[in-house]
Amino acid sequence: MRSSNYLRRAKRTQNRNSIDTNALFTSSDQVVGKDTLASIMDVTMTSVERWIHDGMPAEQRGSQTQEWIFNLNDVRNWKSSF
Repeated sequence: MRSSNYLRRAKRTQNRNSIDTNALFTSSDQVVGKDTLASIMDVTMTSVERWIHDGMPAEQRGSQTQEWIFNLNDVRNWKSSF
């Protein structure tokens, strides 16, 4: 019997493989929130939060009343510099 974590991970992988992110996001969608960024970059929210801690550029810092806003091109350039 497989563990529930294994099944969740398998389902998440299956869902990611069935979604074509290029069809969902066009070049006009350059400014995104934290959850959308995680989806586009195919990572978890925890990874995005770690990147923020590591100095990822943000258009707007989040607070209790405002969301985090990221420029997708800046994030991709920052990520490729590693």
